[in-house]
Amino acid sequence: MIHCRKSERIAMKNTVLMDGNITHNKQTNKKQVSKRKKLNDLDADEILKSSLNGSRTPTYGLGRFTDSFFDVPCEDLAKGLLGKILVRRLSDGTVLKGCIVETECYPGGEDKGSCSHNGRITENMKAVYMKPGTAFVYSTYGMYHCFNISSQGSGAAVLLRALEPLEGLEFMHLERGKRKKSTSSKPKELKAHELCSGPAKLCMSFNITKSLCNEQDLTAWDGLWVEEDESNQKSLDPCHIVTSHRIGIDSVGREWASKPFRFYLLGNSSVSRRDEASEEIFGK
Repeated sequence: MIHCRKSERIAMKNTVLMDGNITHNKQTNKKQVSKRKKLNDLDADEILKSSLNGSRTPTYGLGRFTDSFFDVPCEDLAKGLLGKILVRRLSDGTVLKGCIVETECYPGGEDKGSCSHNGRITENMKAVYMKPGTAFVYSTYGMYHCFNISSQGSGAAVLLRALEPLEGLEFMHLERGKRKKSTSSKPKELKAHELCSGPAKLCMSFNITKSLCNEQDLTAWDGLWVEEDESNQKSLDPCHIVTSHRIGIDSVGREWASKPFRFYLLGNSSVSRRDEASEEIFGK
């Protein structure tokens, strides 16, 4: 009988200890969850405010576009970038240039195609909440990159889809050749208009990566900027801009996938994908 009571006391003690550990673990887990939430509790206004500090005068690209060029609504920037020159200056002094011929608008807010849909913020896409003119580079498929530029509007950015290569083509060929898949012993050399005819292709050709370029201020950083085409100072004729739907976002639903948020230069061979139906209507 005594042995039975002793066993009961031991069992009760173990139960109390077990319950205490469960309670302690729950409290610890709650603290950990709270801590994680606190670490990820990003504020769009604070991100914007912090990105406005510390701007400096660049050493290179003194003719680049400044804040006022980028501080416009997303759709206006997407159109305004067409015909402008993207310049990449590498650490060894190599300069690459390409004319922007295709863009896509991602205005954020209710746009389900935007990574910032409904005000979503993560560490990986803080750049779209930074000052207009900030580079947002993200990884896709674990091996490619896409390059965007933030615009006016919380969480808004423009994706650069294609460039017409102008300077540094030898370097671009080498970079594309490193990543080009081929089953033949002598792979076919890419033509000039194929070097930057897509968002991932232009990033490969211009060595634009997340580690090197993400969150950089294009109005101040010496490694990347946008400037006027000195060979064509006249404003681009709206009749040369084709409006179409964005590419590769069918999963967000027809309403947003079909929005006319893609723009490209009519007749340019570097455009990633032509919309012949839009071009036909466009020409009438």
